[in-house]
Amino acid sequence: MNSFGFRRRRRVALALVPALAGTLLAALGPAAPARAAEGGDLVIANVLWRVAVGSRPDLMTTNNPAERDQFPVDGQTHYVPKYAGSGRSALYRLHNPNWNGGSDHMDSRTAGEAGFGTEYALGYPYTSQAAGTQPYLRTFNGCTGDHGTRSQNEGPKSCYGDESASYGYAWPRYLNTATSLASLSAGGVTISSNRVTGGALWNWTHNGTQYINNLDYGRQLQSSLFFSRDGVTANPTEAGDTWSNPAWPAYRRHGSPLLALNTDTASKTQSTRSVPIDFVPQNFGGGEQNPAIYRDFQLGKDITLDWGGLGPVARYQTVLNSPALTYPGIEVPTAYLRAEFNRYFTYDAVSQTLTERTNFGQCSDASYFSWTPPNRGGVIIANADLTKAMAVYGANTSQGGSVSEMRMYKFIGGGCGTGTGEFDIASSKFTVLRHGNVGAGEKRFNSWVMTGSVGQIQGWMNTLRSWGAA
Repeated sequence: MNSFGFRRRRRVALALVPALAGTLLAALGPAAPARAAEGGDLVIANVLWRVAVGSRPDLMTTNNPAERDQFPVDGQTHYVPKYAGSGRSALYRLHNPNWNGGSDHMDSRTAGEAGFGTEYALGYPYTSQAAGTQPYLRTFNGCTGDHGTRSQNEGPKSCYGDESASYGYAWPRYLNTATSLASLSAGGVTISSNRVTGGALWNWTHNGTQYINNLDYGRQLQSSLFFSRDGVTANPTEAGDTWSNPAWPAYRRHGSPLLALNTDTASKTQSTRSVPIDFVPQNFGGGEQNPAIYRDFQLGKDITLDWGGLGPVARYQTVLNSPALTYPGIEVPTAYLRAEFNRYFTYDAVSQTLTERTNFGQCSDASYFSWTPPNRGGVIIANADLTKAMAVYGANTSQGGSVSEMRMYKFIGGGCGTGTGEFDIASSKFTVLRHGNVGAGEKRFNSWVMTGSVGQIQGWMNTLRSWGAA
């Protein structure tokens, strides 16, 4: 284990950052701090919200939560870089109190366009397309004469058409939508990946049971990694960051931008890629209003259901495209399960030895059971009578596989409570870890995820071992 300890701060962020001051920022914002650090370009972003002002209404963009909360909120439209920098240009918010007979706000890359007054810079979108970004769309209402904006992830509003000028590139968001699911079924299993959270696997349903806990955007079935960046633990996370309290409206939460999602029913494969954000953005100058985006990373999966005709067995291939990294710990993958699943086992598929593990604590990232299959095997988390379980199988790196270590956590009891729902704090967790230096470019790591009774899972792991699955 490296010095980071892989302690997952996967709890709801309860302490709120004070609201931003009501005074608008100066039109020219500060330059981004110069940085040449492990992990490449880390972009602190502003969240842009669209609100409706007045009865007309005037669709207005704001990056100020105090201003946002004064009006009806359509939701998040974009993440846009907060600071000026190479390959970026300012996006201004303009205002004309008497435009087509009413007050109108308009976003523009030109200060003072059409005689509008310039209020402030909303952010600094890219001048050419970066991974996961889309053109920033300004709209015009031919019925009322109002200007607005539109995310690429929403359809046109009535009477509003997209304008043809270029307003730069930003990461589009999903307004006030919490889930936008893409599903695939095969082998008796249905999986659903959530576009809002970078394509992370949101649901795994088998025989009527949905296994995954989704309290915040550090849970799900997904991948993340840990490495040292300027002496601080960096944690790019496929789904999103700690500012994802399920009690908040969706427009306040930070999901990772989605780069790509493809579902192929013929091959029974779903592929997703996110541009991950740091789970704790305040470690790097971000925070509740400012996600920290790893612009040079792509993180996701290729998951194939009914692997080898085994029914509820899927090959889960974690895919990471990144700069070279010094001894990161990569979760390949991790899963948070509903607390109904509260018995913990290791299974050595070579010796065919099943061992129940009970000697680790409750409700603590610091207390877990660590195990490495000496050859091939996995960890199993089951319900009380062992009739339902989720497991992950893999091969040791010494056997050409991806597994350096497996861990199981019990977030049940104590401060975690005992609720068994999808959005309860209580949960169980498994993690497959890959340690060691990685080069630049694309890396792929194999594991196999499955659900069934504990007895069935042992049989499937034996079959995978006999096939030499690594």
